[in-house]
Amino acid sequence: MLKSVFLNKTKFNVDEDKKEFEGLRIEIDINRCRNTGRILLFLNFILILVDLLVYKPLRKNINAYTYLYYSHIIIVILISLWLAALRFIKNINHRIMQYIFINVIIYWCVFMGLNSINISGQISAYIIGVLGVSLFFYLSPMESIFIYLSSFIVFIVGLLFLVPDSKMLYSHIINSGFVVLCSFIGSDIIYSSFLKDFVNNKAILDSKAELEATNLKLREYEKLRTDFFANISHELRTPLNIIYSSQQMMELILKSDKFEKTRVDKYLKIMKQNSFRLIRLINNLIDITKIDATLFEIRPINCDIVKIVENITLSAADYIESKGIELVFDTEVEEKIIACDPDKIERIVLNLLSNAVKFTSKHGQIYVNIYLKNDRVYISVKDNGIGIDENMKELIFDRFIQVDKSISRNREGSGIGLALVKSLVELHDGNIEVRSTLGKGSEFIFDLPDKIIESSCEEDYFSNLCEQRVEKINIEFSDIYE
Repeated sequence: MLKSVFLNKTKFNVDEDKKEFEGLRIEIDINRCRNTGRILLFLNFILILVDLLVYKPLRKNINAYTYLYYSHIIIVILISLWLAALRFIKNINHRIMQYIFINVIIYWCVFMGLNSINISGQISAYIIGVLGVSLFFYLSPMESIFIYLSSFIVFIVGLLFLVPDSKMLYSHIINSGFVVLCSFIGSDIIYSSFLKDFVNNKAILDSKAELEATNLKLREYEKLRTDFFANISHELRTPLNIIYSSQQMMELILKSDKFEKTRVDKYLKIMKQNSFRLIRLINNLIDITKIDATLFEIRPINCDIVKIVENITLSAADYIESKGIELVFDTEVEEKIIACDPDKIERIVLNLLSNAVKFTSKHGQIYVNIYLKNDRVYISVKDNGIGIDENMKELIFDRFIQVDKSISRNREGSGIGLALVKSLVELHDGNIEVRSTLGKGSEFIFDLPDKIIESSCEEDYFSNLCEQRVEKINIEFSDIYE
């Protein structure tokens, strides 16, 4: 029965739920055993006094009264020992204590019922005991069968020895058998009801937990949406304001009598850089939206991944070194042909280089390394900049997450770049991770599968690539200011 209940259509883990249910059942039964024991102690003390004051003269003629007196003393001693053990013995097994208590009570009632035959001819003590156990305690079907059946057999054997009248014997057997059957049915109903309540409560609690989790996700989504609009509004407004201000300054210069070409060039450069910054932000937004909608495609070709990474790194070297940062490229393999989208790989590397430049101070170093391991190509971009706080490592690839979110931050960025990098790497069946120590620098490592495809157009790609690199570098590095 227990197995059938726990294998119903619920989302519970069978072993954990069964263990929790059994633990709850035993604890409730132990508390009821404790309270029942205290009540029985009180009643038996009173009955001992009654025996001493009322039934003592009757002991000489009827031995049953003597047995009755001693049975009260014995049950007081047994219950007292049981309560003492439960209180003073640490880590005592409550399941065993429950079995002991219920069996002591049942067999005490068996004795009382058999003893009462010689006093009143009734077996009410046994009937009350069995019915009381069935109503007070949560017994599983197997426990009920064992307790009721074993006590019934002992009781019947006692009746056979004590009741010579066959009519009365059959009457007692039928009555006690009917009571045992009713007790078993009652125990089963109570146990099943308790089990059903437990399962329903678990379902309610799980539903409540799921609802709370859903509400939490909705709140997080709402916060993300709010942060998104706040962040994007800032990221769009800032370069637009700079472009607009530069345009106003150029108008003033052009209207003035003194035309200064250097000042015009200065503001043109500012406008161009912020235009690139807008292009980069909009491109990232469009691409990440396409990725979410599964509309973004990569176009893999067989090409030399070492050549791609080396060329884009060297193309960015002049810009990076102009910031006073040393750029070092190294590779453990001179050539490695794999299937990848060169344009997306360059975008990944440029984004990681841009990120490294942002957080590396003057006279710092940036290292780009390529190596092979376990049939995969690993590309590492490492710097000795400010590093990433430990609690930010898990969030760094989430969208709109920025290491420095303060209003006065000195490093611009929308928080989309690394999220896009991760998506682009995963579209190549790759993985990316970050290793960082605060104050010592960061290392971003992504890997690509070492595989090739049947058709390829590497030459056509490289013939058109060089002309685009300068513009790509300008766009990817547009949010790094002098």
